[in-house]
Amino acid sequence: MMDLPNSYAALAIESIVVGSIATLVADLWLRLLQAVVGIPPANWGLVGRWVAGFSRGAFVHRPITATPAVRGELAIGWTFHYAVGIAYAALYLVSLRSIFGSEPSLLSAVAFGLIVLVAPWFVMQPALGLGFMAAHTPKPTAVRTLNISVHTWFGVGLYLGATAWLMGMRSITNAI
Repeated sequence: MMDLPNSYAALAIESIVVGSIATLVADLWLRLLQAVVGIPPANWGLVGRWVAGFSRGAFVHRPITATPAVRGELAIGWTFHYAVGIAYAALYLVSLRSIFGSEPSLLSAVAFGLIVLVAPWFVMQPALGLGFMAAHTPKPTAVRTLNISVHTWFGVGLYLGATAWLMGMRSITNAI
């Protein structure tokens, strides 16, 4: 019989929990900034439009706003957003344990959150027609600062999610 804490299924469940919590923390931070500072909300519909284009071979848009809307793009965008958060959580947990032989820490989680900025800055934003590191936006420095801020809170969320998972697993183990 497979040992559940060390199985792929357990890693998948842990990644879903940790990644969902981390993404939720980042989203809550963004909502707070919207309320306090008045920044516009993230437009996950445009990300959904980009993702929907993959099946048609369209990976780069100049800009994405010029691409016609796609049915269900908002749901596609939100799903993709959380799926990426879950994938990042899995990558974080596996690399931390396999490569470094350690458990999550606040420092490693925030560092990881900042490291994965490589993806939006050098893949997603250019593919959406925003340029590398949002260089083609009206206020690239503001966008970059916001990206750093949100990814920092994603890292905090990774730590909170991983800590909650470990505490929950210990409670279950102690109850058995």
